Amino acid sequence: MICINDFKDAKRVFYYFEEISKIPHGSGNTSFIADYLTAFAKSHGLSFYRDESNNVLIRKPATKGLEARPTVIIQGHTDMVAEKLPNLDKDMQTEGLEIYRDGDFLRARGTTLGGDDGVAVAYALALLESKDIPHPAIEALFTSDEEVGLIGATALDASVLEGRIMINIDSDDEGIFTAGCAGGARTDISLAVKRESFEGKRYTLKVGGLLGGHSGVEIHKMRGNASKLLSTILSELGDIRIAAISGGNMDNAITREAEAEFITKGAVTDAFTRAAERISAELEKTDPDFYAELTECEGGLMPLDAESTARLLSIMGSIHSGVVAMSGDIAGLVESSQNIGIVRLDEKFRITTSVRSAKGESKRTMIAALRKIAEDNGAEVSVRGEYPAWEYRPESHLRDVCCKVYSEMYGKAAEVIVIHAGLECGIFSDKIEGLDCISIGPDNFDIHTTEEHLSISSTARVWEFLKKVLKEI
Repeated sequence: MICINDFKDAKRVFYYFEEISKIPHGSGNTSFIADYLTAFAKSHGLSFYRDESNNVLIRKPATKGLEARPTVIIQGHTDMVAEKLPNLDKDMQTEGLEIYRDGDFLRARGTTLGGDDGVAVAYALALLESKDIPHPAIEALFTSDEEVGLIGATALDASVLEGRIMINIDSDDEGIFTAGCAGGARTDISLAVKRESFEGKRYTLKVGGLLGGHSGVEIHKMRGNASKLLSTILSELGDIRIAAISGGNMDNAITREAEAEFITKGAVTDAFTRAAERISAELEKTDPDFYAELTECEGGLMPLDAESTARLLSIMGSIHSGVVAMSGDIAGLVESSQNIGIVRLDEKFRITTSVRSAKGESKRTMIAALRKIAEDNGAEVSVRGEYPAWEYRPESHLRDVCCKVYSEMYGKAAEVIVIHAGLECGIFSDKIEGLDCISIGPDNFDIHTTEEHLSISSTARVWEFLKKVLKEI
């Protein structure tokens, strides 16, 4: 057990966070944690609902004296971005995390921590088991596969929910309340390729040392995308034939490392050095540890023919990865962006991109541009996981209560924002007429990376805040 005796009031929150960390729950692998949640409901005598998408809803009646208050939905997602260090021997499909305390932070050894969104699950479970926390009727909603396109929320039959007030716990800054977000979609481009023999020297090109991060939260920081940078260097090496290429594991994570193998008859060292040095200078402030390595190698797969190589590089070179436009309405807010998330080459070349925008028309324009890139290069494209924007609500009783409680507890005003990242609140606001919703959370840093760390003291403070809001709502 993690020793957190200095925050005893939040002891059960950290207990449940550690418990769910023992359960593998990466995106697409949420059946185990759904099993855990249903077993929890049964053991505590609580009614529950589970659907085919591994969404779980657990209901708890109001405590004495608060029966007349409106039902409140406490909502978070069960999946995490399951990233690990390249040299770590761990199967994240079958093994849990090794979490530990580092001063005021929780971390995981060699992997993502899953604070996004395990902290929401932990808060909800601690609330559901409690005997002495005053609250109205609670619907604890645990949705699946949020990180890969809000899949669980999209699939959920919202008619099972009675509540019209929702506290989403999927934000990562204490005292900053989210009240709106961008919409988005995933696009998959697939290119049929041909391979043929080609004599020459074989090289491996690796790009890495980048900070990466969440493509909605950190996209404005202009960090380099390893897959995009890899394609930039490859395109400057002259006549090459690509044999293998890969980068990224999640479409909503800015790729930190990417690698390619290619064959050439020409000299490439000078062109590689010029490109690598130029990119390194461009990334000096945003990604100071960027590196690019070119090494000669032996063996390997038969390379693509010249046409397939050219089309692959054309697709990667044509897709923008980063900020597309800033908002004209809210200073400093990214309005539209794209992120090259997953790149693979097997029997076909495949590239997955995350598209985000606060404006539906801009989102459609970006998707249309991706379709045109695919069409011009003889590739196919499909769109999935599309979700609506969550529009800011001018009047919100829930937001007013949260701001009042925060000010009373901490003597300062909370910040209310609209964000570029996608949240399930948009799905539920679209499905549930009149839903009053807000997103909160404790301080969590470097999410979707192996450097992720969750503040223990902030988690405890947000727990106290949540309890007071439930009492006063």
